[in-house]
Amino acid sequence: MTRARQCLRVCVIVAAVVTGCRCRSSEMGPTSRGRGQGTVTREAPDGDCVKAKLLWSEDFETGGYSRWTGHSYFATWGNHCQDNALSTLKALSGTHSHRSEITCAYEKEANVHRGYGGLQFSGDEVLPEYTNTGTGTDAPHGLVNTFYHWLDPPTTFDHGKWVSFFTVNDDCGWVEAPMTLGLEDPSNILAAAHYWAGAGGTRTYLPGAKAFPFGRWVRITIYVNYFDGVMHVWQDGQHISKVTFSRKLKTVCQWHWGLYASGDNDNLVLYEDDFSIWKLGQAWNDYSVEPLLGKTVAVCRP
Repeated sequence: MTRARQCLRVCVIVAAVVTGCRCRSSEMGPTSRGRGQGTVTREAPDGDCVKAKLLWSEDFETGGYSRWTGHSYFATWGNHCQDNALSTLKALSGTHSHRSEITCAYEKEANVHRGYGGLQFSGDEVLPEYTNTGTGTDAPHGLVNTFYHWLDPPTTFDHGKWVSFFTVNDDCGWVEAPMTLGLEDPSNILAAAHYWAGAGGTRTYLPGAKAFPFGRWVRITIYVNYFDGVMHVWQDGQHISKVTFSRKLKTVCQWHWGLYASGDNDNLVLYEDDFSIWKLGQAWNDYSVEPLLGKTVAVCRP
């Protein structure tokens, strides 16, 4: 029997809408071309799958930004030293990814490079346009965001030089401090920031945490729970850090990714591909295991 006939035929549920039924193999390699959006969904006994809902995904194969709030990656938020666009130069799955670049240092506008794509949620739904008001996603068991990055060229981050790949905020109006993840020192270990805001928090690196590799695809998975005030980070399947934080709200409203960086960066290129955001329907307790939902971790069929 062929592999295609062995796997289950399933319906993939995206934000409670059936988007299609298809046969998928459960053997999903983390860096295999053409498999970045493969989803394993099955009926299974308790303990053999995880209750979760796919809120959003992006593989950059639509030819535009229809899945993003504002239908744009907002290169115009930035400056003449940066730009971003869809790209066919590198792709993890399919033929497209997203490419951002910084080409010169910039000292205006708070000395930062901007220009990044984002989402604003109302409940479990992505808004088509930004309102910067309302209430985000209620996720008492947490949310899981997985994406793939390729960063060039090798760079030393030191003396206040940093780059941020990920931002999330409970407050739709950005009144609260965000939580972010990026590179900030010569170790090049993915580092959470702003965890100290509010009532304070902690950042703990796990033994053996490795530097972020340049010049290849790297999978980043982030578990964030605003009810418990905790964030966990995995890099290529390895649990590298645990972060605690405190915020007033428990919902999660704003997300963005891209090449957000200090103005002294003058030569960076970032490729991004295969994003997903899952809302867990049950507690995730074993942080030694990456919650790579829909791939190495099966999701229960609703």
